[in-house]
Amino acid sequence: MQPGPPYQQGPQQPYQHQGYPQQGYPGYPQPGYGPPPPKKSNTGLIVGIAIGAVVLLGGGGVAAFLLLSDDSGSSSSAAPSKKAGPPDKYTSMPGCEKIGTGVRNLPPLETPKGEEPASTSNNEIVYTRSSCSWREAGAPSATVSMYLAKSKEPGSGAGEAWAKAGIENAVKDGGVVIPGMAKATKAVHAKLSSTSQCQIKLQQGNVEAEIIVTGSDPSGVLDQELCKENALKVAKATSEAIG
Repeated sequence: MQPGPPYQQGPQQPYQHQGYPQQGYPGYPQPGYGPPPPKKSNTGLIVGIAIGAVVLLGGGGVAAFLLLSDDSGSSSSAAPSKKAGPPDKYTSMPGCEKIGTGVRNLPPLETPKGEEPASTSNNEIVYTRSSCSWREAGAPSATVSMYLAKSKEPGSGAGEAWAKAGIENAVKDGGVVIPGMAKATKAVHAKLSSTSQCQIKLQQGNVEAEIIVTGSDPSGVLDQELCKENALKVAKATSEAIG
């Protein structure tokens, strides 16, 4: 709100006694009030207020610009970081014959089906399966199933991460870790409810493998210690064949 003009008094008439006109002294002006003082100008005050407002608003604008232009704004334009992990160690799986040569007295090898797609919920990998079976009537049998997880994005580590998750799940389900088994990254005696089978699971880079040994009588009770010994031989041969 701008200040109003200063309060001013109007000119007053000199008091005159009735009948006796007032005489001034020679050479001096007639006594009484002089002309009203000149009206003060508010132009300087108004200009000063306007300049101060411009400076204040301008400074606030600069401060707001600096706040809005903080480094936090640069994150929205930055490209999202890509996942990084170990490269896939394997691009293929070994043949069943190579595994069989590492174990003596195995039953005859059934004709392998070769590598085929495997189901997975992970859309970051290409997942394939390869199986080998050695069977003979009246004798214990062995089956090896290998799963290859290849990362769709090179260098993302998705393949090995998937294989590692599988072996960790086996441990959580009650599996017993087998320390230093051949070339495997990790291996466990997996927990099974069947009394006629035993199983070993291993992870080696971006490959998982399951080894199952079944007794000669699938409905009978198997000596678990002997079963685990035979499964361990096949598991070691599988790890060496993977490389």
